Amino acid sequence: MDFPGLELKIRMSLVAGPDSRVFVPVRLYYMNTDPYAVQFSFDVTPDDVVRWTFARELLDQGLTAPAGTGDVKITPIGPHQNRRLSIELESPHGYARLEGPAASIETWLAKTFEIVPVGRESESVDIDSLLNKLLTH
Repeated sequence: MDFPGLELKIRMSLVAGPDSRVFVPVRLYYMNTDPYAVQFSFDVTPDDVVRWTFARELLDQGLTAPAGTGDVKITPIGPHQNRRLSIELESPHGYARLEGPAASIETWLAKTFEIVPVGRESESVDIDSLLNKLLTH
């Protein structure tokens, strides 16, 4: 299975306070070379991009119920037809909460499951190449 990756570009609001939101470009990216993970990034400024990698399963769970107990928490907001998604990211370097359209993310995520179905992720990982890289470095 060879494909360049699956990308979603959307705008989400960065929640800076109770009455303060800033729209930021967000990029979600999925590659079958890392089939268990989703890459998530957003631009704070053109020169300051925040990047996170977290479990695809976490994103899937967060579309319907609060998910995550560590540095990434995902929570659906509102009724299903107008549902939004809250993604909270926390590290020793800072905290960010973003909100955006759940429908766009849900559609994109469904495409990732078409490419690599749940339970078949390990078929996309080339263990021999990974071991070779580890042993030669």
